[in-house]
Amino acid sequence: MRLRTALVAALAAALSLTACGTTDAPVTDAAPSTGSGEAAITVTDGRGTEVTLDGPATRVVTLEWASTEYVASLGVMPVGASDVEGYSSWASAAPLDDTVQDVGVRTEPSIDSVAQLEPDLILGDLTSVPEEAMAQMERIAPVVLLDGANTEDLVGLVKQNQALVGTLLGKEAEAEQLAADFDARMAELADRVDAAGLTGTPMVFTYPYAEANSISIRMHGPGSAPSVVGGLIGLEDAWTEPGDAAYGLSSADVEGLTRLPDDTRFLYWGNEGEEDPVEGVLADNAVWQQLPFVEAGHVHRAGVGIWVYGGTPSLAQLAEDIATQIGA
Repeated sequence: MRLRTALVAALAAALSLTACGTTDAPVTDAAPSTGSGEAAITVTDGRGTEVTLDGPATRVVTLEWASTEYVASLGVMPVGASDVEGYSSWASAAPLDDTVQDVGVRTEPSIDSVAQLEPDLILGDLTSVPEEAMAQMERIAPVVLLDGANTEDLVGLVKQNQALVGTLLGKEAEAEQLAADFDARMAELADRVDAAGLTGTPMVFTYPYAEANSISIRMHGPGSAPSVVGGLIGLEDAWTEPGDAAYGLSSADVEGLTRLPDDTRFLYWGNEGEEDPVEGVLADNAVWQQLPFVEAGHVHRAGVGIWVYGGTPSLAQLAEDIATQIGA
């Protein structure tokens, strides 16, 4: 299945996105009026490049799913986005309408498709635009690239990305509200977890898949999105091995899972229309069947229709689902 293949490849390469990001506050400046009645907007993006718009962007093309969510969640429907079908399948926090045109895959957007939409802003991740295509993209419209993720302060980075996008769209108040809504929801979920007597419960969020004749398990470690939102609602990391600097991802085999605490809540990522990886990949594995948390029934499919690497709406969805799956 195309989406399944794409997901595994993306996870294995940390989604082919950016290296470690930064949580430095985005730089925005009010520039002189352009004569159109609106002040120009200048920001410094994830490359350290200063980009100026004549005014708030209204025709935006997004080249990465997180960027697509930032724009849609702030109340602006992109005119074009990369892999619209995939986004609609995996990212439900900020749905797209039928007007959004597909501009190709995230790792290789179609320059012609982008140009035909006549955007006033092209927004993506640091690796959304192939280096050889950057000059062509910049001839179409201003290009702003964001740091995708890091394990140092993921929520801080996501909030700052949303704030920067809010500035570009003239939606600063909406970006502030998204951040406030997220904080309030985390506090509510932490209370819910505590009321259920589950504060301090070890949890791990995984993605098992078959690779050749072996079973691999993508582990979200400390600093990853599931780890961070889990911590915000009162859970502990069951998997403490550091992963990559951007997404906190590492790999394990079934034997490696024996290092997890006996009372771990083992969550695994899946999506509608995909084979259940636990039922299809691990069902006949003797080591798996004897793990204490498997015997205790503490294995749950989670994150269905939730983009784990998205903005605060997706992160809030993820935290809600984690709390529900563990019984809070």
